[in-house]
Amino acid sequence: MSELNLTHSNGNKVKLTTPDTLAANRTFKLPHIDGSANQALVTDGSGALSFAVPLTYTEYSTQTMSGANSYAITISGDPKVFEVSLFEVQHATSQNIMYRLSNSGGETTSGYYDISTYHQAGGSDSCSRGSAQGQGCLVNYDFNGALNLITGKAIFTKVNTGLYTFSAIYNMRFASGSNDQYILTSSGHLNNNQNSGSTVTQFRIFTSGGQNFTSGTVNVRGIS
Repeated sequence: MSELNLTHSNGNKVKLTTPDTLAANRTFKLPHIDGSANQALVTDGSGALSFAVPLTYTEYSTQTMSGANSYAITISGDPKVFEVSLFEVQHATSQNIMYRLSNSGGETTSGYYDISTYHQAGGSDSCSRGSAQGQGCLVNYDFNGALNLITGKAIFTKVNTGLYTFSAIYNMRFASGSNDQYILTSSGHLNNNQNSGSTVTQFRIFTSGGQNFTSGTVNVRGIS
């Protein structure tokens, strides 16, 4: 280990040290100017250091869903990634759960592309099991007395201004029969509005037929 001592005029020292072991030569190039307030020193992985704004983790909103068919959540900071988590969300029978991104210019109501697949728990795909299957399982919940529950999350990743790709996985329980539980996966992309290139300022979750959510929780958080 080597060390560099910077001695203050009052005799106190600031000491810089190297690791206890060093397998090869290391060169770190300092930036030629100071950064702005609240920026951090980062590396490009090749020894060049610069100042940059660190990633910011933001909790946008946690909402209890009851008595409305649409819940809008404000998105700030033009996030690079944001995550939508659903916990035991229940809605009216035969309703689909939909997502939209928007800003002050409005929402896109068409042109969404996504692919969804599902398999039934306890079926031929043995990687998941429904409730009351008589075996230990990864997806298991006592759904007695509950209808149309969905739990899971979707990850939205910014590709360009106002454009996000997404992937999602949920477990779902429908009303049509005993232990009628499914694993659902979905992927695709969403625009924020008809005028592309605008920063997303709102996320909205709603039911396809305009009927109300009856219970559950939705949480949205982001990394900017």
